[in-house]
Amino acid sequence: MMNKNMTRCALPLLMAVVALPAAAFNKNAYVVNQADNTVSVIDTTNNRVTATIPVGGNPQGIAVSPNGAEVYVTNGNDNTVSVIKAATNAVVASVPVGGFPFGVTVSPDGRNVYVANANDSTVSVIDSARNTVVASVDVGFLPFNVATGPSGKFLYTSNFGDNTVSVVDTATKAVVATVPVGAAPNGIDVGPLGARVYVANGGSNNVSVIDAFTNQVKSTIAAGNGAGAVVTSPIGLPVYVSNLADSTVSVINPLNSAVIATVPVGSAPGPLAVSSKLGRVYVTNSGSHSVSVINPFTNKVIATVDVGNFPAAVATQPE
Repeated sequence: MMNKNMTRCALPLLMAVVALPAAAFNKNAYVVNQADNTVSVIDTTNNRVTATIPVGGNPQGIAVSPNGAEVYVTNGNDNTVSVIKAATNAVVASVPVGGFPFGVTVSPDGRNVYVANANDSTVSVIDSARNTVVASVDVGFLPFNVATGPSGKFLYTSNFGDNTVSVVDTATKAVVATVPVGAAPNGIDVGPLGARVYVANGGSNNVSVIDAFTNQVKSTIAAGNGAGAVVTSPIGLPVYVSNLADSTVSVINPLNSAVIATVPVGSAPGPLAVSSKLGRVYVTNSGSHSVSVINPFTNKVIATVDVGNFPAAVATQPE
């Protein structure tokens, strides 16, 4: 059970989300199709693909700006980020970044876009107003994914090549801590209060839970085989982990580290996202070229949406 203090802390966050400019929002989820060099746009009200957007070569990651106006896609083969205008589903800019950009996230204020460059072991910082790289930060070896908390003060990268997480001070653009985690860390997410960082370790089939105040691993939670991606719900629990080798999603209660459900999904599930309004979970299935939609109240798949070839990432509108 969530304690009362956590509930009170969550209310300002929810109010802040509501206060964002509603005109930019829609009901879409965006799915990167790695083998097609496209993004599928899913209308989440009816779980149908309504548009397909060409982007760069070998797209890897995707993120939506906090006001819902822009969608950012990393293109691994081109070393660029495609900027999509959500209102028109059109690419309006292509931003050169580092070598093989993989994960991407946007700062809570929308001013900066952070891109993990796997081959360079760096993070590119893009000024979203100018669509220009303004800084590059050295992090751990083979950073695959990147996440930031609600305050935006710190950025976290999962470093697949050295089994660590780099903690970056976003004001100074410097690494302030390096946290050892499990084997082959890939997916990473920060809880809505900013107190916990969750890291999916595909090589050790578990999730490292980092205390964001001490930058130390507080606990390790067992998941399924090939636990490669993780996302938290809008209120911080449960936590969802996709298990690549099992074709399942583990539903975890982070308060007691218990797996409360195991949900069968499509083949070779990878990155996932949670809608902020309904809490539905969208899971990319690279092996079956689809997205599974999970009802958070029943922990059952309520829809399967066919998308492009090898869906590799998904992001939803803030609503």
